[in-house]
Amino acid sequence: MNYSLPLFFLLILGFSCTRNASDNSKPTAVPIKLVTHKDAIDSLRKDTTAPLQPIQITDLPVSEANAFFSNHDVALLLHEPSIDGSYASRFDGFYGDDHYRIEFFFSKVSRDSLQPNVYHVAGKDRFKTKITPFEGTVTFTKLATFKDPNLNQEHYNHDEFELKEAYTTVADFELKENETTKGSGIFTGKMFMDFFERKDGQVELWYFSPNAPAEASGFKFEGSWTDYKKKITKPVVWARDLFAFANNILTDFAIGEREVEINKKYRHLGWDNYWENDEWWHEGPAVQ
Repeated sequence: MNYSLPLFFLLILGFSCTRNASDNSKPTAVPIKLVTHKDAIDSLRKDTTAPLQPIQITDLPVSEANAFFSNHDVALLLHEPSIDGSYASRFDGFYGDDHYRIEFFFSKVSRDSLQPNVYHVAGKDRFKTKITPFEGTVTFTKLATFKDPNLNQEHYNHDEFELKEAYTTVADFELKENETTKGSGIFTGKMFMDFFERKDGQVELWYFSPNAPAEASGFKFEGSWTDYKKKITKPVVWARDLFAFANNILTDFAIGEREVEINKKYRHLGWDNYWENDEWWHEGPAVQ
C-alpha cells in the first residue's frame, strides 16, 4: 500500500496552519478561516469509527530527560520569533467560570543558560479590552516517550515523516503580570506539550493524538489566575490549537471539521471579533 499521499497531505497541512497564521497577520477585510488540525488527526487513524485506545507512555529517567533538554532547545515550539510569524505566537483560551475568551501572546521565549529545562517567557495577555504585559518561567519537570496504537505504524517509519521519537512533557508555569496594571495577578499551573523529533534532530509539535496529554493541541497551559491580593482566583486554559479540545469544555463550541465556525451562542463570550485580526500585541501600528 502507498502511504506517501496521506503523509504528504499531513505535512502540507501542518505547514499550511503555520503559513496561514503568518499570511493572515496583516490587517484585512476578508474574514479569516479558522483552521484546526482535525483532518490531520484523522489522516493517521487506523479506523476513525473505532473508540480511541489509550496511548502507551514510557516515562524517561531524570538523567535522560535532563540530557534531552541539554541537547534540544524547544523555544521555537512555544514562540515564532520572526515579525511575519507573530500571529503564530498568539494563543486563544478560556478564562473564568463562564469560559470567556482570553488571548496570550509570547513575545520572547529563551532557554536558561544554566538550567536547560527552564525557559524564560515574556509577553502579553488580553482579556476583553485590557492588555497586560507579563514575564515568567516554564520549567519542564517530566519527559516521556509515547506510542499511539490508534495510528498506522507505517506512518511512523515512512521516509517522508522521518520520525525518530514522539514525546510528551509536563512543565510548571508561572507568568507574572505587571503589578502596575490595575487588576493584575499571576498565572500558574501545568503545561502539557506533545512533540516529536525527526531523524535529523529537528523537533516539531505533535497534533495527531487527541488522547495524549496535550489533546492534539500541540501544547496546553492549564491552571489558574490569582490577583496579587490573593482574594480572587479564576481557572484558565489556553493552547496552540484550542479548538482541538474546546468542544470538551463548551458543548458544540466549534462547528465543523477543518474549516470550522464558532457557535453563535458562544460569540458573546469574546468571540464575536475573532476574525478581525487586529494585532493587538504590537506596541505601535500593526505591521503593514
